[in-house]
Amino acid sequence: MKTYLAFVAAMLMLPTVYAASANTNSPVVEKPLVAQSLESFNRESARIREQMQPGGVYEFIKAADRARVETRLADMQKLLQDHSADGDMSKSNKIALVNAQEEVNGILRHNDNNRMVCESRAPVGSHIPVTTCRTYGEVEQQRRDSVKSVGDMNNTARQRGNGGH
Repeated sequence: MKTYLAFVAAMLMLPTVYAASANTNSPVVEKPLVAQSLESFNRESARIREQMQPGGVYEFIKAADRARVETRLADMQKLLQDHSADGDMSKSNKIALVNAQEEVNGILRHNDNNRMVCESRAPVGSHIPVTTCRTYGEVEQQRRDSVKSVGDMNNTARQRGNGGH
């Protein structure tokens, strides 16, 4: 009887074990920044600053978020520089370093052009919501294009109101 119960328990656990092993193949979300040494931090922070420029993964980052990232990168650089010679960092400085790193990573993940943004909205003339998913980059590019189009229309209207001059 005990053998039978053990067999049944094992059979019931198989789907759980299979699901857990299937998840190991799922893509791992990497952190944009991992400060391990001053040298690697300098490389990674330069890469992040480059990716915040037009055409980069974080090109649509808001000014306040960009300023926060820059501040936290400067904080991290100072902590790493202060302890690069002795290689030993106090517990409180390690905590400050990890907290700054996680703040930067959170801001960058939120502003990643490849982050999926889904919304459920009923189209005009219907009560049935439709779910659409786009990347953050597509959403921001469409928003910028819309703002530019409205600005262009306003400029055209002003020019016509001034006699075309």
